[in-house]
Amino acid sequence: MKNRWFLAGLTGAAVLLTACGGGDGGGSSTSNDGSAGSTAQAGTNGTTDTASQAGSDGQANAVKCPGSYKSIQVTKSAIPNATMTLVTDDGIATLTFKTPPDGVVRDGTICLGKPDPVPAGVKADYVYEIKAYGAFDDMFNRTLTLNFKTDVIPDPNPPVVEMADLSSGNVTYKPTIPGSVYSVRPNYSLAVAANFPGLYVVRLTR
Repeated sequence: MKNRWFLAGLTGAAVLLTACGGGDGGGSSTSNDGSAGSTAQAGTNGTTDTASQAGSDGQANAVKCPGSYKSIQVTKSAIPNATMTLVTDDGIATLTFKTPPDGVVRDGTICLGKPDPVPAGVKADYVYEIKAYGAFDDMFNRTLTLNFKTDVIPDPNPPVVEMADLSSGNVTYKPTIPGSVYSVRPNYSLAVAANFPGLYVVRLTR
């Protein structure tokens, strides 16, 4: 498949997929131990990524991530307890998760990127989006980490990652479950539980 790369299965080891642009024509890299068995596919270039997702009738339905987003297609053949990672082109947002210990029970596509343009009404200094089709809810240890550098004195300090909810027609900022935090100005690293697809934002000032 054009503009895709395939992750070889790892037995007893974590699988790392780091989506990065440019250089090799496909803009991707794979870390594996050379063992056989395809476990996932990741679209990492600047074109629209198309993946297949099994529908209720057993047929494959085409799903698309926005062209600038990084994506992983997780299949039922994925190795249990495999760690997977997506990183945005700017290096700020990192999404990590593990496949279920009993194995993946349904195919799915997971996307991470920076929306452009940012949805109307969202006022934030950092805005990133997780899109998911299918298996995302089944993944374990879903964590989104935002690493950035700023001279702005945040309020609150340290800053927090929120979800921007547009479902009501207005923007509502909702709290997330925090993880590890590094806050030594000007460097910040904020980790949260990525329990849901959607917009994850940081507002340095309110």
